Amino acid sequence: SIKQKTTQIKMSMVEDDFDMEDIILPPQVERTRKGRASQRKVDEEEQAQTVQKGETKEDKQLREEAKKTKVPGSQTIYARTWGCSHNSSDTEFMLGQLVEHGYAVTDKWDEADAYLLNSCTVKNPSEGKLYNLIGKAQDTGKPVVVSGCVPQGDKRNKKWMGLSVIGTEEIQHVNYVFDEAFKGNTVHVFNEGKKKQADGKRARELPSLALPKVRSNKYIEIVPINVGCLNNCTYCKTKHARGDLQSWSIDDIEMRMKKAIDEGVKEIRMTSEDTGAYGKDINTNIAELLKRVVNVIPDGVMLRLGMTNPPYMMEYLDAICDILNHPRVYAFLHIPIQAASDKVLYDMKREYTRADFEKIVDTLRARVPHMIISTDIICGFPTEDEDDFEETMELIRKYKFEAVNISQFYPRKGTPAARMKRIDTQIVKNRSRRITKLFNSYQCFDYLVGTTQRVYLTEMAKDGKHFAGHTKNYVQCLIKPDDVAVMGSDVYAKITEAHKFYVVGEVIRGGSKATHPTHFSTRQQQDLKETTKTKTKTTDYTWLMVAFACVFLAILYKLCF
Repeated sequence: SIKQKTTQIKMSMVEDDFDMEDIILPPQVERTRKGRASQRKVDEEEQAQTVQKGETKEDKQLREEAKKTKVPGSQTIYARTWGCSHNSSDTEFMLGQLVEHGYAVTDKWDEADAYLLNSCTVKNPSEGKLYNLIGKAQDTGKPVVVSGCVPQGDKRNKKWMGLSVIGTEEIQHVNYVFDEAFKGNTVHVFNEGKKKQADGKRARELPSLALPKVRSNKYIEIVPINVGCLNNCTYCKTKHARGDLQSWSIDDIEMRMKKAIDEGVKEIRMTSEDTGAYGKDINTNIAELLKRVVNVIPDGVMLRLGMTNPPYMMEYLDAICDILNHPRVYAFLHIPIQAASDKVLYDMKREYTRADFEKIVDTLRARVPHMIISTDIICGFPTEDEDDFEETMELIRKYKFEAVNISQFYPRKGTPAARMKRIDTQIVKNRSRRITKLFNSYQCFDYLVGTTQRVYLTEMAKDGKHFAGHTKNYVQCLIKPDDVAVMGSDVYAKITEAHKFYVVGEVIRGGSKATHPTHFSTRQQQDLKETTKTKTKTTDYTWLMVAFACVFLAILYKLCF
């Protein structure tokens, strides 16, 4: 096979159904196929020059000859990813190995010699899209390899007949699977965990974080810190695929981050099924990890924490607040509530209450200036009645979250919730529309207008005319490219417009500093009023006590003298 370095391959990945932090992007700047095409134009000339310099005519001729003789390692792979950022990272690791092995990667369906489909099992629609694309790929007569949570959580599915399959923890064997596929063989590779631990559970060997990568965005590194979780939510299928919690070591995570920084990334995204649970299986915790890795991040590179469930967040809340205030960490966190009714949360087996969730939100907003919190809502869980749903509406009204991912309940095969009696579909749709209307009724970023913000530019907006970056508190900011605002840089910008999902900024030349807002959003004004009321009451009581003390001393003086 002919080996080529990652940078010598002009490629792109096609992705769908991003994780929560990606879903919150507005329609104007979301990363659709068109948006990603615009992103690729930024680096097209540079990449083309690299290919010309790195690959000779002889190399190209050898590749074409190898493809004609069907030598494994010489073909071109098309990859598609559904689901969360962890899935995206797995695809990047698999493509990195394939490219290092000699394969090429394309985003053009008809140019591919084989297809890699990395799946998500969270929702029925994502799984449906997978099966549709499998059929389309099989119609070409070319090899098809399926990976991800769908086959891992349903190994005996008859749909895998005639397909090669890679389990979620076997991505390090992707070269072997494709080599065999091009020989006409089908291979199913799953990690069953052959060794038993003291607790009776099967030990699993995690893929190395040192594997090569081909990033979908060369400025963004996704670092998985653990797989699986400690929960047993009644509606969740992901647990069937990712299993119980298993964490990578702090040393391995630090090594991966250093490597990515050396390769020029500008944003590092920690990812897992539950960031807050990190390390509980290896005698450490998320606070220790963050304290360690934040020291390796240089100025100009930002760290974004991944999704965390409330139960394991509470134990390390103080430490996480400190980290979120760090200048090189985005003041952003994704904390799913799913429902605000304690009854529904109990039926979901979420292991926290609404009061627990509110304590976390109140603490974060009090201690981290302009903290951005996104959350998830499931509409129409089988035991949710109208009063339960109204509690969720009340929660949104109270906190006016900057980002809310709203989903209708989907019964997932093999989960306890799938056996529960479903609510009428029209009722579920109606609730989804009502809460979406509520979310769209308020705006959060007006307070930024007129301020100066440091913006980290890592993506191209959908319109192809603006760069899309983020402020310290992870607000999406659109900037027009110029000789100062270049992709992968950070600039100071004056915010001129605020919209529901993003702001618009103009680059300030000659250097500047970020400024704090001088006015506040509606939600912040409400918080400020409550704080002012409390302070006023305290002040009134203080003066009353002082006056009482003066009178008492005057009487005492007269009695004594």
